Amino acid sequence: MEVIDKAKFGRFHYILLAILGTVWAFIAINTLSVSFVIPLLSKEPAFQGSLSKLGAMGSAALWGMLFGAWFFGTVADYIGRKNALTLAVSLFGLGSIASSFANSLNQLIALRFIVGLGLGGALPVASSYFAEFMPAKIRGAMISILESFWAIGTIIIGIVAILLKASWRSILLFGGSVLLLLPIILWLPESPRFLALKGKTKEAERVIERILGRKAEIKVQEGKQAKITIIELWKKYGKITLMLSIAWFSIAFAYYGFFIWLPRFLAATLKITVFKSFQYFIITAVAQLPGYWSAAYLLERIGRKKTLSTYLLLSGLAGVMFYHYASSGKVYMILTSAVLFSFFNLGAWGAIYAYTPELYPTEVRGTGTGWAGAMARIGGGLAPILAGKIMETSTVGVAVLVIAVISIIGALDVLTLGKETKGVELV
Repeated sequence: MEVIDKAKFGRFHYILLAILGTVWAFIAINTLSVSFVIPLLSKEPAFQGSLSKLGAMGSAALWGMLFGAWFFGTVADYIGRKNALTLAVSLFGLGSIASSFANSLNQLIALRFIVGLGLGGALPVASSYFAEFMPAKIRGAMISILESFWAIGTIIIGIVAILLKASWRSILLFGGSVLLLLPIILWLPESPRFLALKGKTKEAERVIERILGRKAEIKVQEGKQAKITIIELWKKYGKITLMLSIAWFSIAFAYYGFFIWLPRFLAATLKITVFKSFQYFIITAVAQLPGYWSAAYLLERIGRKKTLSTYLLLSGLAGVMFYHYASSGKVYMILTSAVLFSFFNLGAWGAIYAYTPELYPTEVRGTGTGWAGAMARIGGGLAPILAGKIMETSTVGVAVLVIAVISIIGALDVLTLGKETKGVELV
């Protein structure tokens, strides 16, 4: 849609960034709260379990995110981006509140799965929604900046965990405060690209006038609507979908395998208390912000493909560095490798969220990004369980090495199968 692609970044775009950025921060808060809940559960007999089962609890929301990404990504192509986002946020907010009242580890696992359904839906829908409003020349950078709110959410939940260190229930309850955003989300307009695709040209024109302050005539492209199914997605966009499937699996496996267990990784390698590891966790989270910002800069300079593959590779090498120093007792080197992993892995997240919506046309963008997000949840769901199992039979260092190798595989995948989309207009 040319009028949007060539528009100047204005007041509405700032408002949209603030609203969706806050949603994004709460997605991080609700996803990573389990990193702080796991160590605190050990104080309550009813919630104790093996590292594998605790890893399963850490993965529960991620498995929910798998189905949520598929479901809400497809739903967004039928009922609209805003409506799908509203439903997803409502689900994970209510689920988080319910989780805080769990009475057993099994209950908590089930409720975290429900939370994950909403989280998995909110991520691809919010990124597609945001992308469809962004001017072409800064779209990649702005999506990466949107992704940087994840780091803000990570820092916030780290601080909240320190303040509420004796109460895992309060940590989960805090995540439910996202429900306060629902009236603001409902105030937002529907994507004009989606409205135009559905033949609602007058509504699309009103939205453009509202956000840009001027009228614009939209022409409907006849015959544009395609079948919105996973089978059609693979038939028409097989190479793209394969590349994204591997890339999203790799980046999520690396991220969730590392960060769900990070307080334990740090406590074990640095020989410190869990509470002290919470403080170090915040240091690694702060490193995520410049990771996002540097990726946002490079996306519009060297392109999406080079930025994503480079950051995945460097995060993998940082993981190898962590493995090398894990048993050395060298605090500085262990922390440095954790900070570098955080910097490059989260920069890669910013790049992949900018890259993915640009690879699909509007009529399948929600389905395509939803599929990609689902692949991430498979990777993210397997990683904490596998890392927990490895730590039961081997060491923390070996668990991190496996994570690092998967990240490097993702880099090679993007470098081999990816295509550049910098400056390309959305269709």
